[in-house]
Amino acid sequence: MDTLTNQSQQSRKKTGPKPLYGEAKKMVSFRLSPRALEIIRHVATQKGVSQAEVIEQWARLIGSNADSLFTQKTDASNELVSSLN
Repeated sequence: MDTLTNQSQQSRKKTGPKPLYGEAKKMVSFRLSPRALEIIRHVATQKGVSQAEVIEQWARLIGSNADSLFTQKTDASNELVSSLN
């Protein structure tokens, strides 16, 4: 069993801390409006996390409530909206 663990650790680039969500993050690029970027930076500062972590948490929040998020107001959508203000 240790051999499999060692192999998976060796194949993963050591570019940062151990993944929080069970998988390594990938580098991506987005184009955002200045206001959206301002919101992300503000929330990141308030929570004491990175901008990438803010987007990660929002995506996971939206994904976990995808069936109802766009059809009715839910606690998750209220939380998302309140974190934007």
